[in-house]
Amino acid sequence: MDSLDFGILSLSGGGSFFEDTADNEVVLIVLGGRCELLVGHNANKAHGFIGERPNVFAGEAHRAYIPYRTTYEVIAYEGPVEIAICKAPSFLETAAVILAPGEDFNDNAHEFIVSEQPIPSVSGEAIGFYRFDPAEGDAHQHVYNNDRSLDQSVCVRHNDVLVLPKGYHAELVESSARLYCLWMVSRENLS
Repeated sequence: MDSLDFGILSLSGGGSFFEDTADNEVVLIVLGGRCELLVGHNANKAHGFIGERPNVFAGEAHRAYIPYRTTYEVIAYEGPVEIAICKAPSFLETAAVILAPGEDFNDNAHEFIVSEQPIPSVSGEAIGFYRFDPAEGDAHQHVYNNDRSLDQSVCVRHNDVLVLPKGYHAELVESSARLYCLWMVSRENLS
């Protein structure tokens, strides 16, 4: 994968995490729990308490967009917090933004799109993260490349990550349980 990066940050109460975004733009999605977020320095600052839902099935997420060469710190005061960290190389001059659940903004200036909705069909460079309720559930994705030399069904389970390189496609076929999927898709692959 050339440009997208994905990880999960899990902090227990009292824990903290500090990072410099370097040459990446970063999107944080609170999967569950509540924390304080301190972003930036000089003129590009953002601060807030983010996260209200106990898990991904309890409503929409708080999100934060953090530009390249910016520092941020996550502090979990009250209890555990779990955050998806999505990254892509970027030198876009944008401001840090913290969004409450349901709040939206013009994301046309960013290198990738992040969606918490299961996407029926995804093409190009993308990363999908799956959760199920109950956790024993699974889903089937039809995965194929442009020339169909690879064409198969892939079973994804709770906490699985599906990585699609450029030239590959995934279509959701069926799910055996309530499905949450976080997709990050490179903007250059969107039509």
